[in-house]
Amino acid sequence: MNSGTPLSLPLEPFLAWAEHRGTPLDPRAADAVTGLLALSTGHRRTGLPEPTEHLAEELLHILLPLYAGAAPAELPGYVEVLLALVDHTREKGRLNAKRQARLAARVRELADGFTEVMTAQGRTTWPRLYAGLMRAEGVDTGDADAVRGWLESFAACPRPEREAALGFSAPTTADGSAAMGSWERALAGERTRRARSELAARLHLVALDERDRSHPGQDPLMPGAPLGAPDGTDPDEDWYETQAAVVSDRWTAAGLDALLRGPYAHLAPGGRHTAPLLGMAASLAQEHFECFGEDPDPLAPVPLPESLDALAGALRAAPLLRSLTAALDRPETADEPLARLALAVGLLLESPDRPDGALIEGPAAVVLREGAPGELAGLGLDLLGSLLTQLAEDEETAEEYRGEHLSRLYFLYQEAGTAQSVARQAAQRDGWAVPPSCNPAADVRTPASGPYELPDPETLSALTGLPGLTEDDRDELRPVAARLARVIDRLAGLGVTERAGDTFTLTPLGHALLREGLLLGTANLPHIDLGAFPTEEAVRAWDAGRLVAAAQWWPSGAARKTLGDWLSGRGADGWSELFAALADSPAGPDAARRRALLGVLEAAAAPVPVWETLLDDPVLGEHAARTLRTLGHRADSIRVPEAARATYLADWFEEVRLTAALAHRMAEGPDTADGGEGEVLDPYHALYAAFDEAAAGWPGGGQALVTALAVADPYGVPPVLEQLSRHPDTAVAEEAWRGARALRAEAHSRSTGRAKGAKTASRGRPQAGKRQKKKRKRH
Repeated sequence: MNSGTPLSLPLEPFLAWAEHRGTPLDPRAADAVTGLLALSTGHRRTGLPEPTEHLAEELLHILLPLYAGAAPAELPGYVEVLLALVDHTREKGRLNAKRQARLAARVRELADGFTEVMTAQGRTTWPRLYAGLMRAEGVDTGDADAVRGWLESFAACPRPEREAALGFSAPTTADGSAAMGSWERALAGERTRRARSELAARLHLVALDERDRSHPGQDPLMPGAPLGAPDGTDPDEDWYETQAAVVSDRWTAAGLDALLRGPYAHLAPGGRHTAPLLGMAASLAQEHFECFGEDPDPLAPVPLPESLDALAGALRAAPLLRSLTAALDRPETADEPLARLALAVGLLLESPDRPDGALIEGPAAVVLREGAPGELAGLGLDLLGSLLTQLAEDEETAEEYRGEHLSRLYFLYQEAGTAQSVARQAAQRDGWAVPPSCNPAADVRTPASGPYELPDPETLSALTGLPGLTEDDRDELRPVAARLARVIDRLAGLGVTERAGDTFTLTPLGHALLREGLLLGTANLPHIDLGAFPTEEAVRAWDAGRLVAAAQWWPSGAARKTLGDWLSGRGADGWSELFAALADSPAGPDAARRRALLGVLEAAAAPVPVWETLLDDPVLGEHAARTLRTLGHRADSIRVPEAARATYLADWFEEVRLTAALAHRMAEGPDTADGGEGEVLDPYHALYAAFDEAAAGWPGGGQALVTALAVADPYGVPPVLEQLSRHPDTAVAEEAWRGARALRAEAHSRSTGRAKGAKTASRGRPQAGKRQKKKRKRH
């Protein structure tokens, strides 16, 4: 259909008016400014669109950064056009002097931000990027032959020269993201695809508006545009896409859109669909934010490949990558899942010149063969995202909720290389009441190779911490465990997981790819910095205070390894610094969590004199005394303050209470759980016994001990006191009830006294699965 020139505006009189004022304007900038404004407003009573403060901000900070290709030196020209348009609108009687002054001032305020977004690498599109390079080299971007010639020459340049010219981020130090350049390329492709689609949609809306509304004195912007058949069917979408390309080329370079979608598509990847790594990064960032909130403490450092070269080597050596490399040589031999994966990441493309849909090499093929390590990291993220999508859709590995598999990988990342049990993870996933403190015995053995087989009931009990499991329990868990094992084994093909029998973990490559995704996904979140995902080297350089503040939130296995690495090589000084940091923990709801780090340390590795210096500490003195006795050394009990004894007992009683609570939950029968008449012994008799044993040697007896506990840890001890309020000794029970009530009142006062608007970040450990089931194993 011949529609005439889209977005035809009376620019010549406007340009002549500006020339007459002594402020000549760039015609191409004027076309972009007036054209984009015309797509945003229906007011053209002067013949040109009438700017407002809102439209000026949208134009300078959103629309021009999507559609205008310009060298940095040309950017002030766009602001000059907009300011001239403001004056022109005033001269035509559509603005009074006050509004003109305010609008002009606002445009000048927006100018600095305009320069920033127009030069930001993460805000560019492929047409804008290439048009800017051409104009910087003096190419006449209005000459289609000159544009094609420049692209042909650029494509013939050695790949390192092209990459340097494009200016995408190079691999950074170990603390940064090696895949940042790949992420920026993916963003360019995504913005290009969305920009073209949005421009076509805006053209369609203008055409509909011109059909349905009368605009006296205004020439149509879209003459002859198709608006759909009388039966209401959609218009020719390809027509609007074509017109969008025509308009876009006016603002970038003549014929550029068709060239970058055709013979030079390899220079502008990502135009067909969203790059998987973008979804991976965004999902990981969301997972991290949901688990830890704003300003999160650092995660535990994870084992990583020794270098970026080692990362690239591990990826290329993965079985899946070897299969993909073979498929590049003979695409017709690739099976359907492999072909889908190769198409999703751009290793293969459907040939536009072959009606049979034959597969040809895509732009990612050169990355696989020749790419730098950072580019391989980006390709690895693309492959991981695509593989997770396949696993979610395949019947044997289908997700039960969106993002389940990625959530599990994030959980494994938090475990920082600590080996996991398939059976235990499957039991947790199926809603079994698996004790959280259960640490499977080191001598548990399962077959190390071959198809996954769920361990026998006895071993299954050892792995889950649930005694007395039977063959029926094993049969019930088998399908859940088999599905999890299939997911792990499919991911092992990419080299990100490894499994030996029932034991599995992330590999250094898996940790590296997830860390890359987390760094990329949180790059634009101001409340999360690079320190949230430290390397082992970075953590070894921390001081003790920072280490303790972070390690209190880590899984015990990760905390044990990292604290041990930090202490190695530091000698007695390291232990002294660590103990001083633990002793200096401020009172608060996290104090007990910090003290618990003593339990993950290899106590025998600490010099005895260091333990002895801790005896006088009012918080950790009793912990030190008991450790010395356990190691066979003498501890001077007289030196231990009473407050330290109370603090130790508060921690011990809480551990006994939690154990009793879990045992009670696991032992509940159907009758007792529903309030039936089944006889139930008090499950907390172990807590009462422990308390009575300690009270027998406490000055003043049980009531005095209750008071000391409340003073020692007013934040952590209330659950213990609430349970002790049911103690058989009524005097102890009454004292515990009064203490618990007083501490609850204090806690309420603290919470209501918090400053208005203050926020508390979530510090809870994420669960392995999000589904909740009312299901227990009772034995």
